[in-house]
Amino acid sequence: MIDPHSGVPRHRQLADVLRARIATGEYVPGDLLPSETRLSQEYEVGRGTVRRAVGLLRAEGLVDAASGRGTRVRERVEPERVAVPRGALISARPPTPDERAGMGIPEGVHVLVVSVGGRVRGVYPADRVALTTA
Repeated sequence: MIDPHSGVPRHRQLADVLRARIATGEYVPGDLLPSETRLSQEYEVGRGTVRRAVGLLRAEGLVDAASGRGTRVRERVEPERVAVPRGALISARPPTPDERAGMGIPEGVHVLVVSVGGRVRGVYPADRVALTTA
């Protein structure tokens, strides 16, 4: 399944495989993904490749990974739609520790920052909010 000659980095190929297994329901919310060691052996890649693949899935909000507890598939949540003013500047960044705790943001998920006229108007978890001008 991982083709070293495809030109696509191996960690991206592995992330695609795991994402597809989540999408088809092979791994459902709450399930633990196989360990780094098992994935490394199953797909014949290094553990660093597995870590980078899982990192991509974390950044997408598909899984939570905690040291000593494994990597668990997250519940899919329909994003809340939040209207922002036309002309607003929207940027993404890692959350501060207070934002992470206050909004319950898992590791690997960024926040979306909405600014108007140089002033911050809102900070939203990127895995649960869709910003719109409508």
